[in-house]
Amino acid sequence: MSTPDDFTEVLLDKIIHNVLSCLPLIENMSKDQNEQLRERIGIVNRRDFILGAVWCIILEKFIVSCYLHTGKTLNYENGLEISRYVLKKISESDLLMSLKNE
Repeated sequence: MSTPDDFTEVLLDKIIHNVLSCLPLIENMSKDQNEQLRERIGIVNRRDFILGAVWCIILEKFIVSCYLHTGKTLNYENGLEISRYVLKKISESDLLMSLKNE
């Protein structure tokens, strides 16, 4: 298994930091729409929903930023590599791992 290069790690770390700074907004949106999330799409685990949202936002921002900076898109293997790195960073975040399932 390969790891992201230095540029990719720096870019991902900045994106992760940026997304984590928006965590209160993501949490508030989840709280405000909790009933709709439960009724319309069956989401009952708030913590997992927020973690999944954070993961998706980070990956989406990275794909767009990477494309704008390099003009290249990711292939499947690189995408998995990036996803592993993001999941590792998310699992190391005390802020994210301390989310409660309210």
